[in-house]
Amino acid sequence: MQGCPILNRRSTKRYVDSLLIQPMPTTDGRAHMLVPSLRELFDRASGADTRRVDVQETIYASGEVDDFLYLIESGQVKVSMASAGGKDCLIAVYRTGDLFGESCLTGATKRFETATAMQPTVMRRVSRRDFVAEVEKSKAAEAIMQHLATRMVERQWAVFDLATLGSEQRLAKILLDVAERLGVPEGQYLRLDQKISHEELSQMVGTTRPRITAFMQKFRGLGIIETAGRAISVHKQRTREYIEKD
Repeated sequence: MQGCPILNRRSTKRYVDSLLIQPMPTTDGRAHMLVPSLRELFDRASGADTRRVDVQETIYASGEVDDFLYLIESGQVKVSMASAGGKDCLIAVYRTGDLFGESCLTGATKRFETATAMQPTVMRRVSRRDFVAEVEKSKAAEAIMQHLATRMVERQWAVFDLATLGSEQRLAKILLDVAERLGVPEGQYLRLDQKISHEELSQMVGTTRPRITAFMQKFRGLGIIETAGRAISVHKQRTREYIEKD
């Protein structure tokens, strides 16, 4: 019996990313082209509306009653959590086309996370009740299950990285992940015009801001990143090699 292949970080990430663009299969193995996209579900759902927020404006805060799912039409949003002692942790950064606010699907009336605009942002939003009704009406359970499973895998990788990578490697991986999602290709680099602050990076990595500053200086010396004003350019190959080194 042939054993299961062992996937490294890069091949597993490619597999997870592919889940986002492949059509869902039917039980007979054919591509189910009739399954609507999440954007189409937002378009079809009754009660959906559009909301505009300015940079640094809170969309919803931990402890607030908010029963909506959100789809970003343009802009950028960060989702964070805070400990009882006030220590912040940045969970994720979302861009145009991304869905966020899935925690409302648990049925909880209050948020445990905070969502904040990192840029002037335009969003579509729909209540949990109306979204679930549209999922049932459109027979789109597969699409939302795929989306939620992908989110779960992303969180599992975050936990795995926290347990197996040092702070420097975690920072390198986060920079590469963010650059691959938000950056503009420039030869061997991916340029991030929307700079993420050292404080935000420290929240994502789980270390202090001074250590992030020291790591960034080291990365510049190694040619992993280049900086110009607020922009950060991440060298794809050098960063991958740094992440995967022993």
